[in-house]
Amino acid sequence: MLRYFFSFLAIISLAFNVLGQKVDTSKLSVKREIVLKDSSVTSKKYANDSIQKLSSISPKIRIGLDVSRLFLSATRTDFNGFEASMDVNLERHIFECHVGYARHSQKLETYNPISSGPYLSVGYGKNVFSENDNILSLGGRLAGSFLGFQATDVKLIDPYSKEKQVLDLEKKNSTVIWAEFVTAIKAKVFGWVMMGFEIRLKGRLHARSDGFQPYSVPGYGFYSGKT
Repeated sequence: MLRYFFSFLAIISLAFNVLGQKVDTSKLSVKREIVLKDSSVTSKKYANDSIQKLSSISPKIRIGLDVSRLFLSATRTDFNGFEASMDVNLERHIFECHVGYARHSQKLETYNPISSGPYLSVGYGKNVFSENDNILSLGGRLAGSFLGFQATDVKLIDPYSKEKQVLDLEKKNSTVIWAEFVTAIKAKVFGWVMMGFEIRLKGRLHARSDGFQPYSVPGYGFYSGKT
């Protein structure tokens, strides 16, 4: 507001100076014409600079694959899944989308939970560096998963006969939505290949399920129903 206040005062002072002096109208018209021409040249130069600046901004699209999930799928029997990503980099602004699938199966003392389903996340991050060959970005994502889960080999003890019973509960469905604060580090290895890692801080926003809660959620991880 202070800037506009001083500009307004300068225009009023200039107007009073012009009105307080005897000015040749012919010279004034010539001066106005020169000013208009200069203004036109300046406008054209500004427009050309703007067009050149916009043409120099070219988005970069990167497609990625989470290698760690493939490694876990190959080395463990209680996990199977993958995650792919697509990033659109516009200067230092990164718009990203992640899609994946996961199946978790654990063996606990009283039952064996199984959960599987797809998940999706979209978000935005900003690169700390001015160039895109190396990335240190901070941002956030909104993610969700629609999963099916089931408790198998549930061990029950009859309170009267003390006999043990083992049964499988009916499969249920759930929808979980959460937010992520993400710090990503990526470096150029060679050519168009980049490698890096992410640190994700997740917080549950919404969860709806029929009956009991899932033990783990695809894309989210272990789930206690509160965190």
